[in-house]
Amino acid sequence: MNSSTLALLIPIIAIVGGYTLAIMKMRQKNYSTSNAQQAENQALRAELDNLRNRVEVLEQLVTDDSFQLKREFKRV
Repeated sequence: MNSSTLALLIPIIAIVGGYTLAIMKMRQKNYSTSNAQQAENQALRAELDNLRNRVEVLEQLVTDDSFQLKREFKRV
């Protein structure tokens, strides 16, 4: 390999290597962000399930016949 070819290859390899490192850093950043988003989504889903259960309990209380009777007795 002569010196002119080597002088041409070194900058090309440096440029390609720089782009490769930049792409790898961007992928790593996106991966860590997606993990954080997945954890947050999982926490929000758990909270949503908890709230749905609470609403179901409240619906059962309100639609219960004894609750209706107690309300009518309070009116009288």
